[in-house]
Amino acid sequence: MTTKTRWPLALALATLLLATTFPTQAHQQWLFPNFFTQSADSAWLSFDHTSGDQRFYATSAPNLYYQYWVVSPAQQARTIPSLFAGKTKIVGEVELTEPGTYRIEGVEPSLVWTKLKEEESETWQPGPRSKYEGQEILESKVYFIKALAYVSLGPVSPLPQKPIGDPLEIAFRAHPNELKANQKLEVRLLSFGKPVADQTLQLFSGGTAGHDPMLICTTDADGWCEFLPEKSGRYLLLARLEGPTPEDPEIDGFSYRVSLALEINP
Repeated sequence: MTTKTRWPLALALATLLLATTFPTQAHQQWLFPNFFTQSADSAWLSFDHTSGDQRFYATSAPNLYYQYWVVSPAQQARTIPSLFAGKTKIVGEVELTEPGTYRIEGVEPSLVWTKLKEEESETWQPGPRSKYEGQEILESKVYFIKALAYVSLGPVSPLPQKPIGDPLEIAFRAHPNELKANQKLEVRLLSFGKPVADQTLQLFSGGTAGHDPMLICTTDADGWCEFLPEKSGRYLLLARLEGPTPEDPEIDGFSYRVSLALEINP
């Protein structure tokens, strides 16, 4: 890491087991920059995508349904060419070619999963109810899960002002690579570009374990809420949006999850 580099992140949330088991784990997940190297003519970023009950310690890798992207300061997206899948994490490596802020994403696009009763066990399988006709179906849900990181090469560059339009999205009032301790962390929760009111977000400090957050906040009518982290360091911000889908008989409900890991500066 050079003095010209900032690497706090934002992320999309929750982790999946293998396709033949449960689609989401109780573990939290994050996508976090691992190291940054810069020479006279190139800059390379490595990142880890993993999950666990203790923040920022790798436990298990996401499944193979994830797609990985890097979005340039000019908002041009391309796939990440170098990915290494292990038991505890997926490691990616990408070259940054221009100054400014990049968005690194690990995304499981919206997928329908169906929960089946099989003898003495329950398993989640990809696909809607109609795919498993004749089997004992317990429920069916559509899941969207995303992990992302903001990384700046040299000075930060402005983030897009318009919503991305994801099923669940977290936006910032201040640039995520310039957050400081004892400064308001103001975030906005959006779903398909529209603000989500009265929804709880959770903030965890790095190195802690378990599922009890350090701080929580609840969004107002315009989707905004704020935290006040008092110390510098790594934090994990989690958001979830769930509900029924009465208009679709094939699907009982939806679960959208986003996780943001942040580096708060002194």
